[in-house]
Amino acid sequence: MTSPPLVQSPPARATPAFWIHAQFTLLGITTVLLGPLLPTLAVHWGMRDLQSGYFFAAQYLGSTLGSLISTQALPRWGFTRVCTAAMLILCSGLEIFVLGSWQLGLVGVFCCGLGMALAIAASNLGVAQNNPGRAAAALSLLNFAWGIGAVACPFLIAAGLRYLPLTQLVPALGVLPLLFALRFATLDSSREARVPASPWNLSAFVLITTLAFLYVGTENAVGGWIASYARDVALLSASAAAMAPSAFWGALLLGRGVAPGVLRLHSERTIYRLGLLTAVVGTTLVLTTHVVPLLLTGAAIVGLGLAALFPITVAVLSRDLGENSQRLGGFFFAIGNMGGATIPFLVGAVSTETHSLRAGMALTLVSMALMLVISVTFARRLAFSAEEAR
Repeated sequence: MTSPPLVQSPPARATPAFWIHAQFTLLGITTVLLGPLLPTLAVHWGMRDLQSGYFFAAQYLGSTLGSLISTQALPRWGFTRVCTAAMLILCSGLEIFVLGSWQLGLVGVFCCGLGMALAIAASNLGVAQNNPGRAAAALSLLNFAWGIGAVACPFLIAAGLRYLPLTQLVPALGVLPLLFALRFATLDSSREARVPASPWNLSAFVLITTLAFLYVGTENAVGGWIASYARDVALLSASAAAMAPSAFWGALLLGRGVAPGVLRLHSERTIYRLGLLTAVVGTTLVLTTHVVPLLLTGAAIVGLGLAALFPITVAVLSRDLGENSQRLGGFFFAIGNMGGATIPFLVGAVSTETHSLRAGMALTLVSMALMLVISVTFARRLAFSAEEAR
C-alpha cells in the first residue's frame, strides 16, 4: 500500500506571511486562555483542582485528535482549507465554552484544542519545510508571534473581566477565528505541490516525539498552573494572580525573539541543553520562595530557558524526516499534545491528593530532567544543526 502524497506549504503569495503570523498570535491567546481564566472559572463553577485539571486534559486531548487528523487532512485539503476548517472549529469551541455547566465547558475546550492543533501543525511544518537552511530561526519567529498572543492574554482577560461577564467575554473572543476563517477561505490553494513519501528513521522519530511529549506538557503545566500557584502560595487576589503567567510567557516571547540571532553563534544542541538547565534553575526558585517578586522572577527564568526548545525540536523533526515530516508530523504534534494533556492534569491530581500545588508543580522538574538526559544520551541520533546561516 503506497503512502499518501505530501502537501507542501503554498508559496508566500498564496498564504501571505502576515496572515500566518497573525493567526499564530490568536493561537497564542487561545492556547493559554485557561491559565488566566482558571481562578475565575473555579469560582464560577465551584471546582476543585482535580476538576480544573480536566480542562487541560480536554484541551490537549482535542489537540491530539486534531494533530492526527492533520496527517490525512493536509494531503487531501491543503494548507488553506485546513486553516479555514481549523478556525471555524476554534470559533465553535469558544462560543459554547462558558454557556452552560462545566461539563459543557469541557466540550467547548475540546473543540478549541481540535481547531488549534490543525492550524498549528499545518503552519509549523510548512514554515520548517520552506526554510531548510534556517528552520529553527524561522520557527522561532513564527512562535514569537504565538508568544505575543500568550503574553497579551492575561492582560486582555484581566481587562475584559472588568467590563464584561465571563459568559460574554469568551464568546466575544470567538468572533476573531471566524474572521481568519473567512480570510483563509479566499486564498488560492491551487498552487500547493505534492511530493512522494520516502523511508524514514524510526528511532529518531521516537526520540523526537518523546521530547515533544515532555516539552509541551512542561510548558503548559507551568503556564497553565502558575496563576493558581501564585494565588495559593503568595495569597494574591484572583485578578492579581491572573497576571502571573505574563512573567512566564513574556520571557518565552523574549527568548524566541532573540533566538534567531543566538542560533547564528551557537549550535542547536548547546542552546537546547543550556535552555533546559536555565529552566531547572527557574523552576527551583519558583518552588522554594513565597516572595512574589522572586516567584515572578523564577517564572521568567523558566520561560527564557524553554523559549528555543520547541522550535529546535520541530527543526530537528524536519531534517530527520525530510519530505515525510508533513505526513508524520501530525503524529509528532499529537504525541506532544498528549503531553499537554497528561502533565498538567497530573499536576492537578497530585495537588489534590497531597493538598499541595507545590508538590504537583514539582513534576515539571522531572520532565525537564528527562529531556536533558535524552538530549545528552542520544545526541548523535538527533539532527541538531551547527550555527545557522546568516
